[in-house]
Amino acid sequence: MQAVIPEIRETGEDKKLKIKDLKEKYTKYAYLHFIRQPPLVLLNQNTEWKIEVTTRVIREWWRKSRTRPRIIAIQLLDVMIETAILKKTGKDTKNTPGIESVSEFENHCVIDGEAHNIRLVVKKQQDRRFVYYYGAVNIEIK
Repeated sequence: MQAVIPEIRETGEDKKLKIKDLKEKYTKYAYLHFIRQPPLVLLNQNTEWKIEVTTRVIREWWRKSRTRPRIIAIQLLDVMIETAILKKTGKDTKNTPGIESVSEFENHCVIDGEAHNIRLVVKKQQDRRFVYYYGAVNIEIK
Protein backbone atom coordinates (compact mmCIF):
# COMPACT_ATOMS: atom_id res chain seq x y z
CA MET A 1 0.00 0.00 0.00
CA GLN A 2 1.37 3.43 -1.00
CA ALA A 3 1.68 5.92 1.85
CA VAL A 4 -0.39 9.07 1.45
CA ILE A 5 1.78 12.19 1.27
CA PRO A 6 0.32 14.88 3.54
CA GLU A 7 -0.86 18.00 1.77
CA ILE A 8 -1.68 21.48 3.04
CA ARG A 9 -2.66 24.71 1.34
CA GLU A 10 -2.46 28.33 2.30
CA THR A 11 -5.97 29.46 3.19
CA GLY A 12 -7.63 32.52 1.70
CA GLU A 13 -7.18 34.21 5.07
CA ASP A 14 -3.46 33.28 5.07
CA LYS A 15 -2.94 34.77 1.60
CA LYS A 16 -4.09 38.17 2.86
CA LEU A 17 -1.43 38.21 5.60
CA LYS A 18 2.05 39.70 5.29
CA ILE A 19 4.90 37.27 6.05
CA LYS A 20 5.37 38.73 9.54
CA ASP A 21 1.67 38.26 10.36
CA LEU A 22 1.59 34.77 8.83
CA LYS A 23 4.55 33.79 10.98
CA GLU A 24 2.84 35.21 14.07
CA LYS A 25 -0.34 33.24 13.29
CA TYR A 26 1.51 29.94 12.89
CA THR A 27 3.75 30.54 15.88
CA LYS A 28 0.58 30.75 17.98
CA TYR A 29 -0.71 27.61 16.20
CA ALA A 30 2.51 25.73 17.00
CA TYR A 31 2.48 26.66 20.67
CA LEU A 32 -1.20 25.80 21.00
CA HIS A 33 -0.94 22.43 19.24
CA PHE A 34 2.50 21.10 20.14
CA ILE A 35 3.84 22.62 23.36
CA ARG A 36 2.72 20.82 26.49
CA GLN A 37 3.82 20.34 30.07
CA PRO A 38 5.11 17.60 30.27
CA PRO A 39 6.30 17.75 26.63
CA LEU A 40 4.34 16.16 23.81
CA VAL A 41 6.03 12.85 22.92
CA LEU A 42 5.57 11.37 19.45
CA LEU A 43 6.54 7.89 18.29
CA ASN A 44 8.59 7.77 15.10
CA GLN A 45 7.36 4.72 13.16
CA ASN A 46 10.68 4.16 11.37
CA THR A 47 12.91 3.96 14.47
CA GLU A 48 10.28 3.45 17.22
CA TRP A 49 11.99 6.29 19.08
CA LYS A 50 9.94 8.48 21.37
CA ILE A 51 10.67 12.08 20.37
CA GLU A 52 9.76 15.11 22.48
CA VAL A 53 8.46 18.35 21.01
CA THR A 54 9.75 21.37 22.93
CA THR A 55 9.86 25.11 22.40
CA ARG A 56 13.37 24.65 20.95
CA VAL A 57 12.04 23.34 17.62
CA ILE A 58 9.49 26.16 17.42
CA ARG A 59 12.21 28.77 18.02
CA GLU A 60 14.49 27.23 15.37
CA TRP A 61 11.60 26.98 12.87
CA TRP A 62 10.71 30.63 13.58
CA ARG A 63 14.31 31.81 13.04
CA LYS A 64 14.75 29.93 9.74
CA SER A 65 11.29 30.32 8.17
CA ARG A 66 11.22 33.13 5.63
CA THR A 67 8.94 31.73 2.94
CA ARG A 68 5.20 31.19 3.06
CA PRO A 69 5.37 27.41 2.45
CA ARG A 70 8.03 26.97 5.10
CA ILE A 71 5.90 28.91 7.59
CA ILE A 72 2.66 26.99 7.05
CA ALA A 73 4.53 23.65 7.05
CA ILE A 74 4.58 23.82 10.86
CA GLN A 75 1.00 22.50 10.79
CA LEU A 76 2.42 19.10 9.79
CA LEU A 77 5.08 18.90 12.51
CA ASP A 78 3.51 15.98 14.38
CA VAL A 79 2.74 13.90 11.27
CA MET A 80 6.21 14.60 9.87
CA ILE A 81 7.92 13.44 13.09
CA GLU A 82 5.82 10.28 13.28
CA THR A 83 6.42 9.24 9.65
CA ALA A 84 9.95 10.57 8.95
CA ILE A 85 12.69 8.22 7.78
CA LEU A 86 16.03 8.21 9.61
CA LYS A 87 18.85 9.18 7.23
CA LYS A 88 21.87 9.26 9.55
CA THR A 89 23.00 9.54 13.15
CA GLY A 90 26.33 10.95 14.25
CA LYS A 91 28.09 12.85 16.96
CA ASP A 92 27.18 16.43 17.80
CA THR A 93 29.63 18.48 15.75
CA LYS A 94 29.08 21.46 18.07
CA ASN A 95 30.08 19.34 21.10
CA THR A 96 27.10 20.61 23.10
CA PRO A 97 27.35 19.35 26.70
CA GLY A 98 24.82 16.58 27.37
CA ILE A 99 24.09 15.81 23.70
CA GLU A 100 25.06 12.20 22.92
CA SER A 101 24.14 12.14 19.23
CA VAL A 102 22.33 14.00 16.47
CA SER A 103 20.03 12.27 13.97
CA GLU A 104 18.74 13.58 10.66
CA PHE A 105 15.34 12.52 9.36
CA GLU A 106 13.63 13.18 6.05
CA ASN A 107 10.01 13.29 5.03
CA HIS A 108 7.87 14.69 2.22
CA CYS A 109 4.72 16.74 1.90
CA VAL A 110 2.87 18.87 -0.63
CA ILE A 111 2.39 22.56 0.12
CA ASP A 112 0.15 24.57 -2.20
CA GLY A 113 0.47 21.88 -4.86
CA GLU A 114 4.28 21.74 -4.80
CA ALA A 115 6.40 18.88 -3.44
CA HIS A 116 8.62 19.69 -0.46
CA ASN A 117 11.26 17.79 1.46
CA ILE A 118 10.99 18.04 5.20
CA ARG A 119 14.21 17.90 7.20
CA LEU A 120 14.15 17.12 10.90
CA VAL A 121 17.05 17.06 13.33
CA VAL A 122 16.65 15.10 16.56
CA LYS A 123 19.12 15.37 19.42
CA LYS A 124 19.65 12.61 21.96
CA GLN A 125 20.41 13.19 25.60
CA GLN A 126 20.94 10.45 28.16
CA ASP A 127 17.25 10.12 29.03
CA ARG A 128 15.39 11.53 26.01
CA ARG A 129 15.33 12.52 22.35
CA PHE A 130 13.93 15.87 21.24
CA VAL A 131 13.27 17.46 17.86
CA TYR A 132 15.60 20.42 17.40
CA TYR A 133 15.10 21.52 13.80
CA TYR A 134 12.19 21.37 11.35
CA GLY A 135 12.19 22.85 7.87
CA ALA A 136 10.54 22.47 4.47
CA VAL A 137 12.47 22.87 1.23
CA ASN A 138 10.85 22.99 -2.20
CA ILE A 139 11.84 20.11 -4.50
CA GLU A 140 13.00 21.36 -7.88
CA ILE A 141 11.55 19.19 -10.66
CA LYS A 142 13.96 18.99 -13.60
